[in-house]
Amino acid sequence: MIKIIRRLLHLSGNFSAKIRIAFVFGFLEGIFYNLPILALLYILHRHLSEGLKTQDIRISGVLILAGLIGQYGFRRLVYIYQDATGYEVFERERIKIGDLIKRFPMGYFTEGNLGNLTAVVTSDITFVETWAMTSIYKIINGYASMIIGSVFLLIFDLRVGLVTIATYAVALLVFNRLQRIGREQSVIKQQTQAELSDAVLEFVQGITVIKAFNLGAEKTKTTKASFKSTRDHSIEFEEKFIPPTLLYDICFNVGIGLTIFFVALLYNGGELDMSIMLMILVFVFQLYLPTKALGILTMKMRVMEASLDRYEAVKQVETIDESGQETSLDRFDIDFRGVSFAYDEKEVLDNISFRIPENGMTALIGASGSGKTTIANLIARFWDVEKGEIRIGGHNIKEISHPCFMKNISMVFQNVYLFHDTILNNIKFGNPEASEKEILDAARKARCHDFIERLEHGWDTVVGEGGSTLSGGEKQRISIARAILKDAPIILLDEATASIDPDNEKHIQNAINELVRNKTLIVIAHRLSTIRHADQILVIDDGQLAQSGKHDELIEEEGLYRHFWNKRTNVRSWRIQLNPSQANPL
Repeated sequence: MIKIIRRLLHLSGNFSAKIRIAFVFGFLEGIFYNLPILALLYILHRHLSEGLKTQDIRISGVLILAGLIGQYGFRRLVYIYQDATGYEVFERERIKIGDLIKRFPMGYFTEGNLGNLTAVVTSDITFVETWAMTSIYKIINGYASMIIGSVFLLIFDLRVGLVTIATYAVALLVFNRLQRIGREQSVIKQQTQAELSDAVLEFVQGITVIKAFNLGAEKTKTTKASFKSTRDHSIEFEEKFIPPTLLYDICFNVGIGLTIFFVALLYNGGELDMSIMLMILVFVFQLYLPTKALGILTMKMRVMEASLDRYEAVKQVETIDESGQETSLDRFDIDFRGVSFAYDEKEVLDNISFRIPENGMTALIGASGSGKTTIANLIARFWDVEKGEIRIGGHNIKEISHPCFMKNISMVFQNVYLFHDTILNNIKFGNPEASEKEILDAARKARCHDFIERLEHGWDTVVGEGGSTLSGGEKQRISIARAILKDAPIILLDEATASIDPDNEKHIQNAINELVRNKTLIVIAHRLSTIRHADQILVIDDGQLAQSGKHDELIEEEGLYRHFWNKRTNVRSWRIQLNPSQANPL
């Protein structure tokens, strides 16, 4: 248990000094806790030796009052220096983990880590926050009571004190067994919790597909199995602790019985005064309580240790901003130099090189899976390149700090995510310091001002999580307003009109025109007609640059671009013609 205290102190960082001071206050509280027993001893001694006098009652009263005041006062200080400090520590840790998550490579979220991460952020940190400081207090109090109580009894009678020390020694042996079981079971418990989080997240996030393909019964069965597994492991967790916990309690009960037996034996032999005998008989029932509580606390401490292990593992994930520095960019051209990248073992980009000039439009086209989206993700530093380098304004993007880098890039993708918040705050997310006028201007440019004004609660309308209460076109325009408000010099655009109805497409296209003025624009193109006037078209094929140039140049060349263009032209000439025999006679 001392190990867990060291870990918590290390986690506390510059707050650890306050917690160490709280240890002293906790120890002093333990001393004042025992003053009423000292008062009882004094009363018994005076009564049996010379008889009670008024002065004796006053002295015992002062001792009891001092004990109560001291106990309350030092407990109050423990709350201030330890418990309150604990909330400050975990406030800082939550902010820290949030900052780390922002800089995790996107691959981390696609490798089955989402359930584990969710459990760490929602369950583990909360559990440690809830029990850490209380547990530290109980541990210190338990060990302090062990030392104070043993010394106390040794002073009054060496033999009774040795019985107490022997009781503690045997109990600690059982306690070590309790600790080992706790270490084994807590890891299993935390793992099943992470698996349950995974199952619930998958069920909730995939509910649309589940309903569409009538998989409710099958997926519900899977989720129920996860709940059952968690239940079974939780029961097993408790059952494993029952025998050693019971044995640990028995050690103290036997210790109390032996103490009473020896005290009575010594008194009967005339080797112990009645006052001391009565005091010990009263004291022994209080003596073991703080240390006895450590047995119940062990389960929480082991789960806390497993929680800290998972939390530390998350903190050790390599981020994409290990050595970035604040860098001021004065130009925004993008240069790929021999870039290679793979998802696990699947190579997506192979030694690809090209340059995207600033203040112009560059379109990326290619077959599905050719590497277009990967290029955009690498520019946005969702992943880091494995070989080669990407330079923006002449600087390797790995050398630019994450906050400095991200303020220069805005992204508008097909799959728009809006937060469960007001429309105003969702737009303001692009620039938290923006004035109301700037927000309204961005909304007008994004062609979303009018439909927002028509909503019942206007700008204070709370959208559902992910933007579920708005249409696809409305969400898209709000995301463009957000990007306009950010006013970043580099725009990544996964063609936002690809899955939008014609009415919304007109509004969104006008909004995009406002967004990209005087910007370095990179477009992942799905409709070739929208990029025929691009300053540069990059044709990506199987992770390599197949062609580059303008539309008029590429259409004259034999290659993929002309092939795509011809197919697109042929599609436009398609007509649906009914067989006369299938025509509706009405």
